Amino acid sequence: MYYSGARIFLFSFLVSLFTSIVVCLLFIFVLPLTRIGADRVVPDLVGSNQEQARLIAESRDLFLVVGGEEENEEVVPGMVSRQTPMPGSVVRSKAPVTVFMSKGSSHVTMPDLRNQSLSEATVRLTELGLNIGEVTSEESGAIEKDRIISTNPAAGARLGRGEKIAVLLSLGPKNVEVPRVTGRALSAAKRLIEENGLAVGNIRYEVSTEINVGIVMRQTPAAGQQAAKGSVIDLVVATVLE
Repeated sequence: MYYSGARIFLFSFLVSLFTSIVVCLLFIFVLPLTRIGADRVVPDLVGSNQEQARLIAESRDLFLVVGGEEENEEVVPGMVSRQTPMPGSVVRSKAPVTVFMSKGSSHVTMPDLRNQSLSEATVRLTELGLNIGEVTSEESGAIEKDRIISTNPAAGARLGRGEKIAVLLSLGPKNVEVPRVTGRALSAAKRLIEENGLAVGNIRYEVSTEINVGIVMRQTPAAGQQAAKGSVIDLVVATVLE
């Protein structure tokens, strides 16, 4: 009876020991294997180009998938604009991370083309995917001839690529007819010149025995000619020999 009990005890001990060993082996070797593939933190790939994103993903033992292109105003074309799973997510090893590449925006901001020539504006608009539309002209004392006064749409507008831009060009200052001031007193000549939007230029005095002192003898440009507003009129005024 005692011998039989010892055998049972020994058998139970051996079974327990074997079970303990198996459990330990499971914890040491098997369970870590079951965890391989987990605890991979998804990196932030937004703003990286495709090759950079692939290298970063592979360094985390993840698989990069390019899901296509999409418009994005904030991310430079050719860079990752969006990803799934989101950065910081925990996934299994070899899990796919899908990224979408930015192709920029189909909209552009209208530039300020004032004071530029038509050729300069055409180059600038072409670079932005825009086109020159109707070109009109008007007189302007503020903008040099053949330079842009304004555009429609105006600078700062958000436009779709391919849209046409209407341009208003300057014809330069409005021309006025030069008044006749010869034969007038210098003070009266000055007043008449200024009333016509012109300016008195160089005044030269010349001795004359036929024309009274202080009277305008000649003017340049001559009366009746067209001159831009603000142009100067040179005068020759009669004087006497001192």
